[in-house]
Amino acid sequence: MNRRTFLKSTGAGLLVAGSGMAWAQSAPRPLPLIPLTDLTGGIEGRISLALNKASHDFGTGAQSETFGINHDYLGPVLRVKQGQTLPFDVVNNIGETSTLHWHGLHIPGDVDGGPHQEIAHGATWSPDVPIVQHASMNWFHSHMHGRTARQTYSGLAGVLLVEDDASLSADLPKTYGVDDFTLILQDKMFDGSGKMTYALTAEVFEDGFEGDTLTVNGAIAPVAQSVPTGLVRLRILNACNARFLELSMQSGPITVIASDGGFLAAPVEAASILMSPGERYEVLVDMSTVDSNELTVNMDGGGSFFASLFGGNAATTVLTLTRRAEAGFDGAMPRRLANLAPPKASEASVTRSFQLEMDVGADLAALAASWDNFCGDAGAMAINGQPMKMDRIDEVVRKGNTEIWRVSVDDQLHPFHIHGCSFRILSQNGAAPPAYAAGWKDMVHVEEGWSEVLVRFDYEAPKDAPYMYHCHILEHEDCGMMGQFTVG
Repeated sequence: MNRRTFLKSTGAGLLVAGSGMAWAQSAPRPLPLIPLTDLTGGIEGRISLALNKASHDFGTGAQSETFGINHDYLGPVLRVKQGQTLPFDVVNNIGETSTLHWHGLHIPGDVDGGPHQEIAHGATWSPDVPIVQHASMNWFHSHMHGRTARQTYSGLAGVLLVEDDASLSADLPKTYGVDDFTLILQDKMFDGSGKMTYALTAEVFEDGFEGDTLTVNGAIAPVAQSVPTGLVRLRILNACNARFLELSMQSGPITVIASDGGFLAAPVEAASILMSPGERYEVLVDMSTVDSNELTVNMDGGGSFFASLFGGNAATTVLTLTRRAEAGFDGAMPRRLANLAPPKASEASVTRSFQLEMDVGADLAALAASWDNFCGDAGAMAINGQPMKMDRIDEVVRKGNTEIWRVSVDDQLHPFHIHGCSFRILSQNGAAPPAYAAGWKDMVHVEEGWSEVLVRFDYEAPKDAPYMYHCHILEHEDCGMMGQFTVG
C-alpha cells in the first residue's frame, strides 16, 4: 500500500504548516493501552526489563526506528506496592551505553539509575529497588549523560505506579483499561515519509527539542476511548523533552487528585493545569452526566504548531471519552484524599541557591554541527557557573536534614528536578504554587524570581553514586545544566 492510499484509508494526514510538516489524525483512533505488569499481588523471580532496538508505527503508515523497554516503543506500566523490593534485571540491547533512572522514587543513590550506573551494550544491571513511599505515579527513563534526550525521545521510558494499603482500599477508579488509564504525552517530529526524526541544531540546544506532532502512548493524537458511566481516572505523564503542556477539559473544570509524589489533601478543580516535562498529575473525569468529554492541550510559550495545524486555534484534543450505557465505577467524587499538613519553612536548617545558566559562552551552532545528536562534553550550560562534571561533587547534604532549595534562571522557563526525594513547593516563580501543585512534588519550574522548595533526604548517596539535580529540558541537562550531590 502506498502512502497516499494509506492516508486515504486510515485518516492519517500530513498537514503542511508554516514552519514545516506535521502529522495529525482526521478522526480519533482508539487509545493504545500500555501493557500493565501488576506486581501488587507478589513478585516471583527477577523482573526483566530489556532495552531494545525496534521499529514502531505512530500512525503515519511508516516504521520509525525506535527504542523500547520490553516493547517496540516505550516500556510497560509497572504497578507495585509500598513495602516491596523490586529485583530488576535491566538488559541493554540498544547498541550503545545507557542507564535507567527511577524518576520520583525515594531510594539510595546506588540504585537510582543515574549517569553513574551505566549499562554497557550487552550488559545487565541488577538493582534491588526498595519501595518505601506512599502511593504515587513515577516513571523510569534513560539518564545516560550527554545522551538522555535522544534515548528518551527514542522510547526509553515507562511508568511505575506505587500503591499502598490506603490507595488500594480507596473509593477511586482502579480497573486498568476500564476506568483507570495511563497517558504518556509526547511531541514528535516526522519527515515527509512519516518517519520519526530527531536532530540537534543551535535552536534545539537553546530551547530544547520541540516536535510539531502530539502523541499519546505512542499514537498520533487525537485518540478516543469508550468508558462506562461513572468516574474515570487519568494518570498523566508529560514525557516531552522540552514542551510545557497546558491541559484542560472541554466540558467543566479539570479535577486533580494527585501530583508527582502522591494524593492531594482534597480534589482541586482548575480551569487548566500546566505540566512541565517530567511532571505527573492524576485527574478524575465524571462521565455520569455527559455523553462525551475531551481532554485538550495548549502549548505553553512559543509553541506554534497547534496554531498552524488547527487554523489559529491553539488548543487540540488529546483524548475523547465517550460514555457507554453500562454502569462503571459508581463512587462519588471524593471530598478528602490524604492528610497533608502545610509545609513549614521554619524547619529548614540549610538554604541552598541554584542559578540555572544558559549563556556560558558556548557557540551552540558550532556545537550542533560538531556532534552527532548529543551535546559533546556537556559544557555549554551550567548551574552556579559550573557545567556538569561526572567527577565533581557540587553539594554535600546531611541525611535527615530539612533544607530550602532556591532556584532561579538567567533566561527562559525551566523545569527543575531533584533525585531521591519528594518535596513541597514554598513558592513558584516568586508566588504561591497553584493548589494542584501544593502537594508532594519532585518537579518545580521557574522563569522569573525564585522558586523555593522544602526538601529532606532520607537515603544515602555516596560519592561514587551521587544524586542529580538538573533542568528537565533534556537537551539542557545533556548540555551541562546539571549538578550532583551526596547524602550521608
